[in-house]
Amino acid sequence: MPELRKIRGKVNLTLDIIGTQGEVHLIRSLFLKIPVETKGLFWRDPGLFRIEKLDIPYTNSKAYKTYLRKPCSAYIFQSIPTGYGLGGSAADDALIASYTGVRPSSRDAYFLLDSSKLALVEGDQTNIKPLELPFPLELLVVFPPFLAETKELYRRWDANPVATDYTEQALRALKEGDKDTFESCFGNVFEHYLDATLRDLREHLMSFGPFIMTGSGSAFFAPLAKVRKYPDLPFRIFLIERWSPK
Repeated sequence: MPELRKIRGKVNLTLDIIGTQGEVHLIRSLFLKIPVETKGLFWRDPGLFRIEKLDIPYTNSKAYKTYLRKPCSAYIFQSIPTGYGLGGSAADDALIASYTGVRPSSRDAYFLLDSSKLALVEGDQTNIKPLELPFPLELLVVFPPFLAETKELYRRWDANPVATDYTEQALRALKEGDKDTFESCFGNVFEHYLDATLRDLREHLMSFGPFIMTGSGSAFFAPLAKVRKYPDLPFRIFLIERWSPK
């Protein structure tokens, strides 16, 4: 009988780049798991590898690279959308790694595999410190009809690095149990490097509430209580209502 496995996605409540190590960008970020899932069926005997609705050749995916380390049979029938900063391709990768027990190929996958729901993630993303959330979070996530270019955002940071401390500010507010200040500390260094399309989108969303880009994708989120009204335009809207890691 096949074994069903699930991996949840994430949002980056904060994201700072603190340096580089070779080709790896070192980060400091607050990761929060969210109730969207990648699901797959697994069998021990090799022979099948399939990911539904994959927008690249499967041989180019991080999940396939991880699969080759210890082949099995894998059918991922539900994936988190990729390109939005919610850990979509990393969740496929983490799902394979969770079954085979090998190391994942993507850095976001280390947090997705960790048991923590909220964590401080540092360095090359293998340094994960679980955190308690003393209050529930209500977040609104919007998905625009286009994606962001992750490699281009990192290239722009390399060309003109900006130092930010969103994570440190948020950690102080979290320690004090100050939900309003904590939510006001959400921020993403990549918002300094948006192209014209994403910049216009962010300005538009700011007229509805304090929307922040998550990760290096094109999705934006905001604390629900601070959203004055739901955004217009052809957005998909996802509500994370009273999501608490406790």
